[in-house]
Amino acid sequence: MIPVLALLAFLGLILFINRRQLGVSTMADYATANHSIGVLGITFGFLATWYVGAGYTVFSGFAVSFGMIGMYVVPYGIITLLVMYLVAEKTFIWGKKYQLRTQSELLGLRYRSDFIRVLTGFAGVALSVPWLLMEWYTIGYVFNYATDGFISPLLGMIIGIFVVVFYVAMGGMRSVVTANIVQGLYMMIVGSAVLIYVLYSELGGLTAAMDRLFHESPEAMIFPGPGWDVSPNYWTAIIITSGLGGFMWPWVYNKLFAADSLRTIKQSVLFAPVLGILSFALLIILSMALHPLPFAQENPEEALFWAHSQAGVWPLALFAVLVMAASLGTVSGILNAMSTAISGDIAQVINRKISEKTALLIARWSVVAMSVGALVGAYLKEGQLVFLALMTYQGMIVLAPVVLLGLYWQRANKFGAVIGFLTGMAVSFGLTLSEPQFLVTYGWTPGVYGFLTTLMIMIVAGYLRPVESHVEKLWGDIAHARGQ
Repeated sequence: MIPVLALLAFLGLILFINRRQLGVSTMADYATANHSIGVLGITFGFLATWYVGAGYTVFSGFAVSFGMIGMYVVPYGIITLLVMYLVAEKTFIWGKKYQLRTQSELLGLRYRSDFIRVLTGFAGVALSVPWLLMEWYTIGYVFNYATDGFISPLLGMIIGIFVVVFYVAMGGMRSVVTANIVQGLYMMIVGSAVLIYVLYSELGGLTAAMDRLFHESPEAMIFPGPGWDVSPNYWTAIIITSGLGGFMWPWVYNKLFAADSLRTIKQSVLFAPVLGILSFALLIILSMALHPLPFAQENPEEALFWAHSQAGVWPLALFAVLVMAASLGTVSGILNAMSTAISGDIAQVINRKISEKTALLIARWSVVAMSVGALVGAYLKEGQLVFLALMTYQGMIVLAPVVLLGLYWQRANKFGAVIGFLTGMAVSFGLTLSEPQFLVTYGWTPGVYGFLTTLMIMIVAGYLRPVESHVEKLWGDIAHARGQ
């Protein structure tokens, strides 16, 4: 009873705190909060992008099963920090000057192409869907486990959907960021404390847990882990794919556009990845430590819930709220970004006569439609959801050359971006679906091949055509904003 009351109290708190944010009346306020969010909101907004609820089930289960390989999140986070640094400044400057709301709108401006805007907008929505499905699944699972089966996964998902749809649809970015701050503070303070408590109360502390792992399952402390034979290149591949693809998600860019100043962006770019790396490192260490336990090996996705239930009803309740907070933070950001993309990057580009009032209505109903669709999709088997979610990174990394070259290379043009992106996606997903033997032999994931394909095509196309005139103006905007 205590865990479910804790979950309901947390959901009620989110709605109560957000009550003043409801009722936004313009699309600009819905999408970017009129560029008014400070350091705390942007930092925890970034953190919510990666600190997903499924980290405590699916991805912690990966570390429980295979051990050390789960620590790839640390170097992955370091690469993401670098990519954030490279992307954030110019994105913010152009976003503020041209009132941009989405990643696709940014790319449409840079390449002066509505086609690129619609293409990347559609791709961003499509590649985000599996994460939405997995987070709804996690929310239903949390309610089901916390109530010992009394609340079904379906009812749990419905409860979560009702809360998130209400505050995202009615409050837009302001509600998302307000919720992210509450969720982030809980995750950093209470969440970290309960994970450390379980590590010491159930496993005897960090030293004892690692000693047990070393003596009972030494194979879990080396790459690639027990029962798995894979090329050493695979480690590098998943780090590169996740590190470059991790900052390509459209859910991140609407947070960049929401910031109130360039100083806010620079501070948040430092704080968010550092907090994320520390939090995920703690999560993965605890997950690895559970590997020698028979129940954890047989039920890796349930291992963290089981460990907290063994520690008592209050640790389980606090942990359930932790997972719920992480899931809601991710879901709200996804829904806000996807609904903005559907309304602004697809509907308003296809039909220029759509008014801002109608665009806001489209965005709000998109939140409802996507949530209901995800509820149905979440009934897929968990293994299928994990496969779909992991596969999305093979697509997002293909977008990296389009974004990074667009921001840092004046010769990058729309022809190279379109042809490169489409060809790179075809290569990446073609290899993912066909699974040729050389993927296993060499260990490089399909996304790496897709990334290199896009990169080479864009470089060749860049030297075949002169620099476009509008690009010089955009570079002038950057120089002016820097005071040069």
